[in-house]
Amino acid sequence: MTVIAINVLLDPDDATVERAKAANARLRENYPEGFALDASHAPHITILQRFVRTADLDEVANAVAEVLRAEQSMKWESIATGYYALADKDLRLVGIVIEPTEDLRRLQQRIIDAVAPYAVEKGTGEAFAPRPDGGAISRPTVDYVNTFVGLRTGVNYHPHLTVGIGTRDFVDALKAEPFEAFTVRAVSVSLYQVGDYGVAQRKLHDLHRCDDPLPSWNDGPAKQEILAFIARVTKEGSLDFLPLKERIAVFDNDGTLWPENPMPFQAAFAIDELNRHILTEPRLASDPMVQAALAGDIAKLLDGEHFDGLMQVLALTHAGMTIDEFRDAVEAWLASARHPRYGRPYDELTYQPMQELLRLLRENRFKNFIVSGGGADFMRVWVERVYAIPPEQVVGSTARTTFELRDSGPALTKTLDHLFVNDREGKPVGIHQFIGRRPAVCCGNSDGDHAMLQYTTINNPRPSFGLIVHHTDGEREYAYDAETKSTGKLVEALKEAPGRGWLVVDMKRDWKTIFRPESR
Repeated sequence: MTVIAINVLLDPDDATVERAKAANARLRENYPEGFALDASHAPHITILQRFVRTADLDEVANAVAEVLRAEQSMKWESIATGYYALADKDLRLVGIVIEPTEDLRRLQQRIIDAVAPYAVEKGTGEAFAPRPDGGAISRPTVDYVNTFVGLRTGVNYHPHLTVGIGTRDFVDALKAEPFEAFTVRAVSVSLYQVGDYGVAQRKLHDLHRCDDPLPSWNDGPAKQEILAFIARVTKEGSLDFLPLKERIAVFDNDGTLWPENPMPFQAAFAIDELNRHILTEPRLASDPMVQAALAGDIAKLLDGEHFDGLMQVLALTHAGMTIDEFRDAVEAWLASARHPRYGRPYDELTYQPMQELLRLLRENRFKNFIVSGGGADFMRVWVERVYAIPPEQVVGSTARTTFELRDSGPALTKTLDHLFVNDREGKPVGIHQFIGRRPAVCCGNSDGDHAMLQYTTINNPRPSFGLIVHHTDGEREYAYDAETKSTGKLVEALKEAPGRGWLVVDMKRDWKTIFRPESR
């Protein structure tokens, strides 16, 4: 088994690199035998150094890249505060001290966890990139990597940028000089093989662009079209500029933000609830749709223009519960239930590329709404935690809710009456009733979103954007359009898309990854 010493590192911005090179030039004047900051000694900020199996390098890169794509709130900057020096006999290894941030420490721990399955506890000098002069790798360099996890992680993580080697007296004088603090920004994350003195000597993988707002999208027309639209409508002075009050974006949920095959997630919840209710309410078993649900006859439940059987089961299992009781039932189910294919909690199976689009719109002052055929009360339980969309920005299917003042206080109770199905032509109606403003952005995945796409984009006096998620990846998710085992049939909207200028996102072609990384 061969082992390699790796460094997962931040590549700093040009201004920081210039400061590092200026310090390096002074150190080389003092000690010419030291290293230059160049292509084989890249200026960098280490996140993790570790020994891993050489055969697993691609898996290591993929695992770290997945962590980086999930960093929704990462702030890729910090402050340089001064110089530090490590002693090696009469020489000093010099670097610039970077102020640690909670973001960096959290990121480091997630990367440690991702690399752990491929790590080797101890390594030797043979794991490092060779020295240009053919000499042996220094013992302190080997020890540094061997002890990195533990001694230089967590509260002991002190990010820095190594700039060179100097003599003791020169470095003491350098550290005594006034140091003007400056902002350090990371532009990318890379994987390197470590060289002597911990230098980033040989690049192995480009892992992540910190300035890429859609890192889980493959570079191509779909990604560029999204970025171009947002840039155009948010640039002041542009003919297409959208005032803040008009920046409304609507998203279908099932099939657009998370899967709806082999059945909508709320249907899975309802069937689990049905199995629980049937023990205490055997009368439910006489209902034909309950019988279909218990038999796993999803096709029968989804029959009808608005999935009438499923709606009947949802009403039977939800009616009579107070809003608080229903919320508790949903939260308990999400905490315990697992998807039959992926073995993960349902609320972890959101599409990472769409999460990034939600975030990008939010950062550009768009107000994101969920407009879904799913139950509004079901989605409002978890939508803020999962999508950063508040519950008041959810438009979904509803039934009449009643109010009464009980001894315990006010209570809202769900009923079977006046069912409004927020699907197909119901979606523009729901947008009008609950939002009151025509959207500028509409994202869906099926003919159930067709009317909403039309309402958003046809004869809209303001710039608008329509997007359809096309499920083409049967290996990583599910592949379907006209033929589907669940909801999500896509025929008419797909046919109309080219003429309307709607962007059709090919899941297999356009997305680097499908789901958010598993929480640890």
